[in-house]
Amino acid sequence: MLLLLMVASVPVVGIAGANAILSYESELATGRRTANILGDVAAARHGSTIESLRQTLARLSEDSHVRAASPEDCGAFLRSLLALYGARYSNFWVLDTAGRPRCSGLPHAGAEDFSGRSYFRNAMAQRQFALGSFMRGPVTRRPIIVGAVPLVMGGEVQGVVAASLLLDFFVRSEEGSQERAARRLWLIDRDSAALPLTQAAAAELPARGVLEGLARQPAGSTTLETRAVGGAEFAYASTRLDPGLHLLVGLPIGEIRRAAHAVLLRRAVELAAFLFACLVVIVLGADIAIARPLRALAERVRRWRPGAPFGGKALRGEPDEVRALEQAFTDAAQAISAREEELRAALRQRDLLMAEIHHRVKNNLQIVASLLNLQANRLRDPRARAEFVTARDRVQALATLHRHLYTNQTFEVIALRPFLEELGQQLFAALGERPGQRIKLVVEADELEIVTDQAVSLALLITETVTNAIKHGFPDARSGTITVSVHAEGEEVTLKVHDDGLGMRLDEQEGGQGIGMTLIRGFAQHLGGEIEIHGAGGTELVLRFALRRREAESEAG
Repeated sequence: MLLLLMVASVPVVGIAGANAILSYESELATGRRTANILGDVAAARHGSTIESLRQTLARLSEDSHVRAASPEDCGAFLRSLLALYGARYSNFWVLDTAGRPRCSGLPHAGAEDFSGRSYFRNAMAQRQFALGSFMRGPVTRRPIIVGAVPLVMGGEVQGVVAASLLLDFFVRSEEGSQERAARRLWLIDRDSAALPLTQAAAAELPARGVLEGLARQPAGSTTLETRAVGGAEFAYASTRLDPGLHLLVGLPIGEIRRAAHAVLLRRAVELAAFLFACLVVIVLGADIAIARPLRALAERVRRWRPGAPFGGKALRGEPDEVRALEQAFTDAAQAISAREEELRAALRQRDLLMAEIHHRVKNNLQIVASLLNLQANRLRDPRARAEFVTARDRVQALATLHRHLYTNQTFEVIALRPFLEELGQQLFAALGERPGQRIKLVVEADELEIVTDQAVSLALLITETVTNAIKHGFPDARSGTITVSVHAEGEEVTLKVHDDGLGMRLDEQEGGQGIGMTLIRGFAQHLGGEIEIHGAGGTELVLRFALRRREAESEAG
């Protein structure tokens, strides 16, 4: 039952396990989501700074003070503009098509050549806003990033209007951010140089190859989880502010991973506790509702004995199925009891019939013996009379056997010792002798039971040997002892009939053709043994044969 309950809980375990894994993965993805959100917020803030730079330069490129004024007027205008936005910009200037300054908000050497700068080349070539790389201002020596737009007049590019945006402005704008302590923030230029905008160490940056890969990403945000240069696990979100500038947000996720593992472990413990509680409740409920009634029913079945009524007091709340099973056992017990009574009646009838049959057989055999005795008394020839007397003794031996069968009510086996004692008394009486007067009869037999088939052959064999000993071993009033012994060793029985009379001559033993010796050998063969006859100091007949068991014992074995 427990196995069935465990199998039934597999779907529950699967669903709960899937939910736990989904929760675990959701916790792990928290770092990427948080980094992405923080990146979007920072990109909105710093992207507006870049957009403000682009719009400022676009308006300057359309202003008449820049397009048509003399270098002196243009420089004065740019200086006034620099005075207004000095906290954000370090300088404004205009370059001609050769990359030489036409005017500037700060003093400059006219011989300077900016044609090799990336912002100049890109603005001229692409005729749109372009950013350069991080650098230090040649005059202020402060970290800046330069933005430039083409100066288009009459459909032709006549130069470039540029402004240097102070990188300190990005840092100052981050100082008031509420998320500052929870993240690391860098500006990444087109050369993959990183400018930390928060308290971010260089060891917290991803590897150089990862930075270069992020710089090649198209517009939009990119998130990933990887190890920093220092080995710590970080979630990074990269947002492109401009083709030459990216914003990188880094968020340590070691704690997040530990929290996710803790959540998974907690869910697993909760699931195990829930399943254990469910199994306990189900097992207890099944034990009370099913197992306990079944055990009570099994105990009543064990205590029941054939012939006794089956049943008992039903338990409270016993299931209908158990009640039905108990009713089926009750019906079966009643049917078995009725059938057993019928079988007992049939056995009693059989015993009566068998007793009657053996009684009638005994009576018939005694009638036959009486007829043989009457016939013997009418004969004049002593030899013929002796043959009839011998036949009478054999018939009386069989009658005695049948009397023992119906008297003892066994019908299949008889007790050997009482049978041999009565048979000996009967043989002595038939020959006009009384045991213990002239000839002594000794019966030595173990407490054995012998089947009817073997008892017939054994009775006739003993009849022949004892009769022969009385007639021929003790002539002329000679006295002596006849000993009949039967002993068992395991399944083998040894029969010995010994007399201390005159003994048997060897020629009679080996060459005699009398019917008595023929019968003795036939009976011995039927018993399954070989007869041995010894003539020294009287006559001794020895027979060893296997004791057969009754049919019921053979089938049980």
